[in-house]
This record gives sequence, structure tokens and C-alpha cells, in this order.
Amino acid sequence: MLNEQEKKRQIIDAADNLFCRFGYAKTSLEDIAREAALGKGTIYYNFDSKEEIFFEVVKRHYQIFYASLNKELTKKENFADKFSTVIQLPLKLIYEHAPILLDAMKNLADKYMQKLCAFRKGNREKMTGLLTDILEYGINRGEVNPSLPIKRIVNIIFDWFLLGDSNIIIKSPEEFIKKAEEDYDLIVQIMLQGLLLRG
Repeated sequence: MLNEQEKKRQIIDAADNLFCRFGYAKTSLEDIAREAALGKGTIYYNFDSKEEIFFEVVKRHYQIFYASLNKELTKKENFADKFSTVIQLPLKLIYEHAPILLDAMKNLADKYMQKLCAFRKGNREKMTGLLTDILEYGINRGEVNPSLPIKRIVNIIFDWFLLGDSNIIIKSPEEFIKKAEEDYDLIVQIMLQGLLLRG
């Protein structure tokens, strides 16, 4: 006999599997109950809605991601290796989960959209904090130029290279162009620093 915690985990496992296979919109509570081999009443006893289950699935994936990222970062000694890791690992998460997230965003009710926005804001703060720590680690080791505008660079990395929130949905072409013009100048300068021969 499963206890309530085990039932919750079974429901989240089933929803995770179905969201990945069929997407958020095409997965119903009946589908989740059938996949979990539990009654629909058990689903409602543990969760208020499909949206609540979705948030649990999202939280689980981010927990797994951060555990994996932190594990990899502890193996790296120098700035370049830590920086490469924090750029490359999130791309895998984005590739796997962006379609599900976008599908859900199109179908979530307003009250759940607010919850999702708050969650994504928290994730942004966590990732930009991690990037800041790594850049400061590089500065302290004498591997990174201390005169660089760290906060601005961190936001550019998150928005453009980690496909941050501001670029998942383009609110208006004018807003996008303005942001691109502001950020690309610094991006080009950073690229040139790495590309030009020093003699």
C-alpha cells in the first residue's frame, strides 16, 4: 500500500512522462491518473489541478539540474572550465524543456501565469548569482579583467546565451531591437578581446 508521499511521487512521475511525450496541453488529468495507475480522486486529493502538477514537474527538473550543475562545478578548478560548464549545461535543459514550458505558457490561466513568472524570476536570480560568483572567482584568481561591468555581463549572458526570460517571448519588435542594440555592442567588444591577436 502506497503512502501519500509515494502516491504524490507516482503522480509527478506519470505527469513528467506524459508532458515530455505529448506536451502540456494534450495531457489531461485522466491521462495522468491512468499513467500513474491511480484513481482520479487520488489525483485531486493530492493536487488542486493539472497546473499544480505541472509546477511540481518543473521544480523537480530544476532541482535535478542544479544538483548536476553544482556537482560538475566542484570538479573544475580554473575559471574557464567553471564558466564553460555553467554555459553548456543549461543549454541541455533548455533544449529538453523549452517546448513544454512554451506549450504550458500558452495554456495556463492568469493566476498560474503569475506563479510561473515568479518561479522563473527566482530561477533568473539563482542563475545570475551563480554566474556572478564564477566571474568574481575568476577576478580573484587573476583570470578575469576586474574592470569589466560584471552585473551587465551576467545579464547579457543570461538573456542571450542561456535564452533567458526576456527572449523567450518577444513582446514587441521595437523592444527586442532596442535591447539587442544595447547589449550587442558589449558582446562584440568581448568577442574581439578573445579573437584579436595580441602582439
